[in-house]
Amino acid sequence: MGSSGRAVAAALLAAAILPVLAPATAVTAATAVTAATVPPVRNGVPSQDCPPQVGQQLTSTPWPQTRLKFQNAWPISQGDGVRVGVVDSGLDPSQPQVGRMHVADGHNVRPGENPQDWMDCYGHGTGVSSIIAAPQLTGVPFVGVAPGATIIPIKQTGRDPRDGDSDGIAAGIRYAVQQHARVVNVSVKTNAPTAAMEQAVAYAAQQQVVIVAAAGNDAGESDLKAAAYPAAYAARYDNVIAVAAVDQQDTVAAFSDAGGYVSVAAPGVGVIIASRGSGYAKQDGTSFAAPFVTGTVALLLGADPAMTPAQVRTRLEATADPPPVSVPSERYGYGIINPYRALTAVRNDALTPPTPAAAAPLPAPSAPVAADRRLQHVALGAGLGLVALAALLAAGAAVLRRARTDHADRAARPASRHRVRSG
Repeated sequence: MGSSGRAVAAALLAAAILPVLAPATAVTAATAVTAATVPPVRNGVPSQDCPPQVGQQLTSTPWPQTRLKFQNAWPISQGDGVRVGVVDSGLDPSQPQVGRMHVADGHNVRPGENPQDWMDCYGHGTGVSSIIAAPQLTGVPFVGVAPGATIIPIKQTGRDPRDGDSDGIAAGIRYAVQQHARVVNVSVKTNAPTAAMEQAVAYAAQQQVVIVAAAGNDAGESDLKAAAYPAAYAARYDNVIAVAAVDQQDTVAAFSDAGGYVSVAAPGVGVIIASRGSGYAKQDGTSFAAPFVTGTVALLLGADPAMTPAQVRTRLEATADPPPVSVPSERYGYGIINPYRALTAVRNDALTPPTPAAAAPLPAPSAPVAADRRLQHVALGAGLGLVALAALLAAGAAVLRRARTDHADRAARPASRHRVRSG
């Protein structure tokens, strides 16, 4: 891609990183995790000094955990052994809870930079990864969906969300597949896909790798109505799951992109994420809806590693909580994910609906046959005979009753009219 092409791609990706992180909003005061518990950075060779970032502490359980209840599925699976590629801005393992995640060696796909520099200087990738796999930490109510999963941080975005491009996303997907990821989270998008991006998606499909992609945050922008990629590939590739964002009332967020490619929805408004360095922040965006789905995919694959990407997507769509509209919906897809139901549903996702056979043509009607009325005539004659017999019997009975009445009257009359006298 030439310099002008990259400039266009960079401009499109400005609206593309989902979303630009706002300064951490106050959550609530709580017992802080002391700096002494922060482990040293285990991986990554930072080539630049990242600005400090300090989030807030938590006292209450984030609403997405209450809504999705994914911890109910942990007796079945916590995603152990499932490798998850996160194509984003890297990872900052100095955050206490993030530092205790299972993390594989990361990679930087940005041209001209140190491939080993996957340190997150932006915070987006750290927050996304924490939703997927942050482990339980004493005194902290926040936890990831699949704490047993292993994160592969892949840096394609630097400090400025506008400096990524479609080819960088493609390179990140390829690297994740090559590192044996079973699922890749892509919480960045572009409206200008390249051939390299589609080839990377096709490569992941060939290698039986699921891609979970944010649907995009441009629904409220009148000048940005183009489909978001790689999410829009869900219309053509069954290994791609496009995720919309909903709020606490299960209503799709006003910013969440809509389209026939949307597969499912997940919490994406007021979502708690781990901040770089320490603490937590509250953010909005389909960026933060996608990792709830990615974590659920990790739970599924941890429980049944033989599931194909098509079976995973079918399972999530079939077990989603139905929205208040007919499905599939361009805004909700098939509904809001239900991790516990996805893991406990008894179904065969390999089965496909049978193709209905063509109906056999109806035979041509034959010529009408004259009805045989002999039986009707016999029945009519018999009926008339019975009616006549009944009339005769009734008449005879009437004559007999009259005769008996006359006899009784004669017997009741006295023999003479002589008077009877007393003695």
